[in-house]
Amino acid sequence: MRYLQYFGLKHDPFGKQSREWLDYPQYDQLLPHLRWLLETKGVGIITGEAGIGKTSGVREWVKSLNPLTHRVIYQADNHFRAFDIYLQLADSLGLGVHYRYSKLWRNLKQELLHLSEEKKVTPIWILDEAHQLPFNFFTELPSFLNFSFDTRVVMIILLIGCAPLQHLLQRSVCAPLASRVQFHFEWKPLEDFELFRQFVDKGFKQAGCHQSILTQSAIKLLHVASKGRARYLHQIITKSLQMATEKNMNHLPDEIVQESIRQIQQLQMTDR
Repeated sequence: MRYLQYFGLKHDPFGKQSREWLDYPQYDQLLPHLRWLLETKGVGIITGEAGIGKTSGVREWVKSLNPLTHRVIYQADNHFRAFDIYLQLADSLGLGVHYRYSKLWRNLKQELLHLSEEKKVTPIWILDEAHQLPFNFFTELPSFLNFSFDTRVVMIILLIGCAPLQHLLQRSVCAPLASRVQFHFEWKPLEDFELFRQFVDKGFKQAGCHQSILTQSAIKLLHVASKGRARYLHQIITKSLQMATEKNMNHLPDEIVQESIRQIQQLQMTDR
């Protein structure tokens, strides 16, 4: 992309190729919970508003896992029936398609047990956008996780979603699932300005830009407009870099950042 070349950047400072998640305060706080989940298995829950880095943080953690000992299955299309959710899992595990729920369920459990007990591989099922899962999926999941009179824990399930996910699991009918939850981590946006400023600085440095191209006031504009949410920060920075490149500027002045914010907010209003 022209704006990356113009500013000498290896990638978008806050895009999907960035590595700044390793320095993200929330990521450091989440890691001990994920390490505990690797030891104990069971269910982990990560909630938080959209665009604050939940999925990116988990993606970085997955990169650190040994593929010889961990089988990661990631699913984000979770707004279908419970049966369809399990069909996706079966497909990811290379199993044949069965259109009888009981047969599909039994084959999945046999394969998961085979991976865990015979191949010594821990299946890790990551369900993103989990607040969109059908309610009966949550009520049926404890039965799916019941192996050998509930004496074996063979897999890890990580549920990632927005606040409604937490409210769903607080319902009394979900108590059997709640009893299997090893941790619930709430991923919060970067509300502290100094942490946000450090995050922005590290993001640019890791992308290859070692000189400051943002004023302190511009970073404050970014902080207020993005509300500390990484996805919106990425959108504003990308737009600002594009506009500065078109104007042959070697920095991102406040007026460029302000105009980028205005255009993005206007676009969001149009989409609603």
